Amino acid sequence: MSRAMERILFVFPETRYPSGQPPIGLGMLAAVSRQRGRDVRVFDMSFMKDPFREMRRELANYRPDTVGISLMTPQLADASAAASICRDVLPEVLLIAGGPHATVLPEDTLARTGADLVYSGEAEMAWARLLDGEDPSRIPGFSMIRDGKLHRAPGLLLTEDLDTLPLPDRSVFDMEKYFSTWYSMDRVDPDLRGTSVMATRGCPFTCTFCQPTLSEIFGKRMRKRTASSIISELEALVADYSIDAFMFEDSTFIVDAEWVHTVCDGLTGSGLGLRWCCNVRADLLKEDLLDHMVEAGLAKINMGVESASQRVLDDIYDKGITVEGVRRALAMARERGIRVQGYFMLGAPGETREEMEETIRFATREPFDDAVFDITTPFPHTELWERTKHLVREDYTEFDCFQRSVYQLEGFRPSEIERLKKRAFWRFYLHPSRVFRTLRTALGPRNIRRTLIKARRV
Repeated sequence: MSRAMERILFVFPETRYPSGQPPIGLGMLAAVSRQRGRDVRVFDMSFMKDPFREMRRELANYRPDTVGISLMTPQLADASAAASICRDVLPEVLLIAGGPHATVLPEDTLARTGADLVYSGEAEMAWARLLDGEDPSRIPGFSMIRDGKLHRAPGLLLTEDLDTLPLPDRSVFDMEKYFSTWYSMDRVDPDLRGTSVMATRGCPFTCTFCQPTLSEIFGKRMRKRTASSIISELEALVADYSIDAFMFEDSTFIVDAEWVHTVCDGLTGSGLGLRWCCNVRADLLKEDLLDHMVEAGLAKINMGVESASQRVLDDIYDKGITVEGVRRALAMARERGIRVQGYFMLGAPGETREEMEETIRFATREPFDDAVFDITTPFPHTELWERTKHLVREDYTEFDCFQRSVYQLEGFRPSEIERLKKRAFWRFYLHPSRVFRTLRTALGPRNIRRTLIKARRV
């Protein structure tokens, strides 16, 4: 490729829902870029009052020759606006789009953003080859318009040994803003200073709201970093940022119990004394595994429950768990003093009002410490999308699992689902069993900002 790609600006177009989790994928690409001597910045919209005006200023001052935009479907409108600004300020800039939406809908992403290139899949190997001057038409995963036609380079580039990848370059983010916003372990201690770590890629399960999209990005086989690689990253985070907590952001951290035991040995042996949390599946939790994780610093687990209706779990979500299994896992965690957050969804096609109400009752009455209620949203190319896309009434740019129901459901107005979701939140957090802790976590000068940011998702 003839373009130099010497000054690179990555854009993270998150303007509505800032969180304490920096976009680690862009940190990885920044690290790959700097390994090859490139000048690189990240334009992170997460905490900006007027991000698009600021973006114009950044483009005019920095004048990158290459802009990369990473986007998920709910970020599509802002990503398209950012791309338009890039073209306006720097008409000759090389514009590249990637991320989950670009992976499953490359042609749609090319059309909406006007990008020169769209990349599908995990990007580090492809990005390195592009920086080394290889023609993108020969790099698996790239799509582009050539001679008026869509050209896609077939295949999927996966890094088999994750330890060979550089650690994310977090210096490209304003980490102090992320630390002040990090609420992953508020229910454990709102004063913890933490961040996110990724230890695996891929997921072997078949939940309809995630698959096969996850496999199209990360392949069908789960890959894991070694314990020593994870400990090295944590040591660097302690040294550089004085963290005392972290979260494994992997979709399901405990798939390989033997590997988890090895990681726990590494955490214990490191002497770092960090407290941590992770995402789990109820059917994979075992007492000996939990005991070892607690010894290694585990303080909270996040459990994907989705629904209290076994029919919804089986027939709509293909979740592969049981409601009774969730109760058993919850009891095991509570016996060991582990805080538990449940993830729930409301408003799936075919889900009855009584099933939604039962999910809210289950979440409220069972001893969960935290709960996240989402509105069921069929992200493109998932199995749920393929089954229910004929019911979708909104464009992708309107997809927002926190605020909007995009379905036209028989017997329900979208506003009813949206109100039900809000009511679920308030019923949960104002329940007598947890209202005092809710107030203690939410109030106080150090906590109020996090509370206001979390409230945007209600």
